[in-house]
Order: sequence, then C-alpha cells, then structure tokens
Amino acid sequence: MSCVIDLVSRRWTPTSLNRMLHPAGIILPLDGQSDAELIIPEVRSAICSGAYSAGIIRLLSDAVRPGDRVLVIGAGLGVVSTLIARSRGVERVIAFEANTSLHPYLERVHALNGVPWVETVNAVLGDGAKSRVPFFARHDIRESSLLPGDDAWKQVMMVPVMDLNVILTEERITLIVCDIPATAAQLLGRAELGSVERIIVPCGGESSPSQGGNEASLELIEQGFAAEERGTATLFERPDADARSFMSSRVEAVQRTRTQNRDRCDSWAISSQMNLFGDSEIA
Repeated sequence: MSCVIDLVSRRWTPTSLNRMLHPAGIILPLDGQSDAELIIPEVRSAICSGAYSAGIIRLLSDAVRPGDRVLVIGAGLGVVSTLIARSRGVERVIAFEANTSLHPYLERVHALNGVPWVETVNAVLGDGAKSRVPFFARHDIRESSLLPGDDAWKQVMMVPVMDLNVILTEERITLIVCDIPATAAQLLGRAELGSVERIIVPCGGESSPSQGGNEASLELIEQGFAAEERGTATLFERPDADARSFMSSRVEAVQRTRTQNRDRCDSWAISSQMNLFGDSEIA
C-alpha cells in the first residue's frame, strides 16, 4: 500500500491498488488493464504528487464563484472539472475533451466523486468552419493534441467540431478553464466573450501576458481582461468599473509599443537596403 499527502486535510492518506488520490481530494479509478494502459506510470506519479494540472488548480479558489456557469476545455482525467463542480454554488459545468478514449473515464471520475451531473462532451471547440478534425492520441495522454508533431502518436481519431461562440452564448458561460496548449488558448482571443467574466489558461512562463508577451493574451487584454500570471497558469478577469480606465490606458500603451517596434523594423530595413545598394539604386 502506498501513501500520498492529502492537502485538503493535511494528513497522510492511503491509496488502494484500484484507485488513486490526487492531493486536492479527487479519487481516480485504476481498474484493470485498460486503465493501466490509459494512465501510464508517469501520469500516475503526477496525479499522486499533485503535479497534474497543478497550475490551473492553484487558481480555482480565486476564479470560481457562486452562480458560475463553467466551460472546461481539455478536461483530461476530470480532476479540474470535478473540483469546479464541487465548489460552492456553481450552477453548471460542461467539460469538453477531444480524446475519445478518455471520455468514458472522465464520466467515471465525475460519478466516483459525487458530481455525475457534469456534462461531458467529446468534441473540439472551433469556429464552426469544419465538421470533424483529426486528433492525435499519444502514449502519454498529456502529449495528445490536434498536431501530428513528431509522428510519435499511436492513434488518430476523427473528432467532431462544435462552434465555441454558440456554446458560450447558449450556455451563458461566465468562467472558462482552458487546460490545453496555447494554440487552443489563442482561439479564446477571437471568441465572442460577452458573458465571460474570467478565464484561466496555462502559460509558458517565458514572458508576462500582462506585458503583451503573446498574441492570445494581448487579444484578451484588448477585450477588457486584466491578466494575473501565477506560476504556470494565468487568470484573466474583467476588472471593475474603477479599474477599466487603467486597463484602457494600458492597452493603448501596448498598442503604441507594437506600432513603434514595427516602425523601427521598417526604418532598419530601409537603412539596410541603402547601405547595401546605395542611394541611387534605392531611388
């Protein structure tokens, strides 16, 4: 019998051979060969140590509010969606997962942890231009994606595509939790986020989103969201009325910086051509 630390009760908690316990208090089944093949030892270790989805989980206490209608994009094993569903006063949780193999497991996790009412959807969210797209499943479920990458995938699944804007509008989503790579998070920057008040996305950590470090973050800031990066995840939140004027001036400053950088590049290019060919040839 092994032990993990339960961060909720701050005590040692035993785990049986047919289930795992994430330190946030989420039970995950490990029944039979199919579960063992789906959740490889590296993923099991991340679950029991608390590293699995750790960045997203740290932000949930500040991001989830009573009355929230939550969209989880990239639900994975259901740890994040279960924690959200167990939060006080949450009205609705919809968990999207593109990996078809994970869908039955996701429903088992929700049921095992007392939140079977979470709606799980096996689909990719997009702009509605395509009906189905290929999804590349890999040995490590954390590496599976819509990109073929280095051909290390083990299976290609054709997954239905649903219109993100339709979901946001019809379900009146107030919180989006996007636990997938930045390529998918960029979709949020182009989405119609009228009812959305808060967004959590993972970040690379190389640059601060609030400084315009990547295009997706800048687009969210331009839509009126303030960004707060904490470790490996970022919380975007619409500021209150008193802070909106500050955010507006910040967006204008970022846009001015981008324009100045572009002008500098143009000036450098012209100068380089003049040095290379001479004034007469440029004219």
